[in-house]
Amino acid sequence: MRHGPERVLLVEDDPQVGALMAEILKDGGYVVDGPHPSLPDAIGAIADHFPDCAVLDVRLRGGDAALIADDLERYDIPFLFCSGLAPADRLARRFPHAPFVPKTALGTRLLSALERTLH
Repeated sequence: MRHGPERVLLVEDDPQVGALMAEILKDGGYVVDGPHPSLPDAIGAIADHFPDCAVLDVRLRGGDAALIADDLERYDIPFLFCSGLAPADRLARRFPHAPFVPKTALGTRLLSALERTLH
């Protein structure tokens, strides 16, 4: 069991948005793994680093976040979606427990949603 700050897997394909999200998460006291810009990068990071939770963009290079979410669920790792797109109905039905945070509401809203996801 790891002690100290929780490790957050950050999956985001826009470099500027990813850097901003990473900064927000670090300022919130989390250790950030990422941003990972693609499906293969994110899947590899899950197996290599076994994060405590994850923040997922909905659409990525190489696929969408549903495949990553499936992998996270196999390991019982909580996650939330953060996207500039409206939440997809199929994701909401498939992952009803996963919060959705719009990218337009980054900052305290992202940190609050992440805290609720972890605990």
